[in-house]
Amino acid sequence: MSLLDGALQAMFGAAFGPLLLDGTLHVAAKDAEGGMILPPVFVDVPVKGHRDELGDRQRADWGIPDRAVRLVVLQANVAAEPTPDDEITLAGGRWRIGTVERDPAGAAWILTGMPA
Repeated sequence: MSLLDGALQAMFGAAFGPLLLDGTLHVAAKDAEGGMILPPVFVDVPVKGHRDELGDRQRADWGIPDRAVRLVVLQANVAAEPTPDDEITLAGGRWRIGTVERDPAGAAWILTGMPA
């Protein structure tokens, strides 16, 4: 359980959502065994977030490639949780999700992505 479950998460989303960019999480459709359907079929889910600008030093410290981005996406009112099978359109680009982390408070996902 995170700090901002339920009503608190919704309040956080309502407070910060208007300040963030509109985006789309492209959730990959799965077959009965949970594998990704090929060719990929995506279901679009609206999200709010922003691109976290990384400096060269941070990239080196965290082992993130030069073309990769770090995106912060609010969890409030999002119908699906992102996975590395998904893609996201946010901050002027479409990104293939590489990693998904949840912030300690449970308010947002922190994603790394490469250009799709």
